[in-house]
Amino acid sequence: MAKTKEDIRVDLIIKAREMIQDKGLEFLTARKLSDYSGYSVGTIYNQFKSMDNLVMWENCLTLDELIEKLNTVEMSSDVYKNLNRLIDKFVDFVLENKNLWFTLYNFHFKDISDKYAVFYLRRILKIVQFLESNLSKLFTKISANERKVSTEVLFTSLFAISSLLTSEREFQRLSKKYVVRVMFNTYLAGMSLIERK
Repeated sequence: MAKTKEDIRVDLIIKAREMIQDKGLEFLTARKLSDYSGYSVGTIYNQFKSMDNLVMWENCLTLDELIEKLNTVEMSSDVYKNLNRLIDKFVDFVLENKNLWFTLYNFHFKDISDKYAVFYLRRILKIVQFLESNLSKLFTKISANERKVSTEVLFTSLFAISSLLTSEREFQRLSKKYVVRVMFNTYLAGMSLIERK
């Protein structure tokens, strides 16, 4: 049976993902993907407007996997512990998928004319909601608007520090996971001061 357009699209996303996992983003080109997948360069561009569009779809798989991992976090009545468990799961995911996360992280610095599609942004929003739903339980006296802004700043900070997790550079005495935890908990401490005002 002949493959449908959707089958080919999925094949290409999966093959691109394999290449990124194995060799890194810099290895992914239309020609190399063509050689690896067995599809012509023309077929690749018939399926995706650009290689950036293909990478965005591949990043969706990475975000879906992260969301799935975050959903496995066992939540308790201790919201502070819940937030730290979420952060640990996030860090573990990034460390286990460095090339995929590096691809996602760097994608956000590209100048893409149509920016991010709604389907992509919805996945980012789901991740932000993990933080927001727990922060709303932890900081009940902060206004909803302030909490929303604080959540976005926290997510942006976590996203920025995640680039450290993808690098091969190690700290002499500190683990990467520890650095993220200190940053995260320092932020929570700052929010608790805001709440007391």
